[in-house]
Amino acid sequence: MKKKIYILLLLLLQPLLFGITVKSEMLSNEPYIMGEDGVVRMNINIMGHVKNPGTFIVYDGIDILTSLSLAGGYLQGANLKKILIRHFDGTSDLINLDEFMSENTSENSKYKLRPRDTIYIKQKLGSKLITSSKLPTIILSILNIALTLERTNN
Repeated sequence: MKKKIYILLLLLLQPLLFGITVKSEMLSNEPYIMGEDGVVRMNINIMGHVKNPGTFIVYDGIDILTSLSLAGGYLQGANLKKILIRHFDGTSDLINLDEFMSENTSENSKYKLRPRDTIYIKQKLGSKLITSSKLPTIILSILNIALTLERTNN
C-alpha cells in the first residue's frame, strides 16, 4: 500500500522534481501577444453565419476579409450588408461588404481589426426561414395533400 502512495506522489510531484514546465494553452487576456517568432498577434472573435465561428489568434492589423477567410468564410444566406464589428471598448461599426469591396484600397485601412474585436455576421431572414424552420416541409406537405385530393376526385 505504501508503495502505491509513493508512486502516486512521485507522479504528482514529477513536474516540480524534474523541472518540467507545463505550457498553458489558454488564450491570453492581454490585448497583444508576442509570438516566439517576434510577430505581434491578437485575439479576435468571429461569430454568426460563418463556417467555423470561434476565437482566433491573428497578426496585428489584419483586415476583415482575411479574418473571415480564417473562419472558413461566410455561409450562403449571410447578410453581408450589415456586418457588425463590436470593439472591446464598447464601440461598434456596421459594414456593408459590397461597398467595402468597391472602395479603393486606401479607404479599406479604416477597417483594420483591433485586439478582442468581435465580428458578427447575421443570417438573412429568408434564409433563416428556409433553413431553420419547418415551413418548406409544411408547404410541400400541403401541396402533396392538395395534389392527392385532386387526383382522387377525378
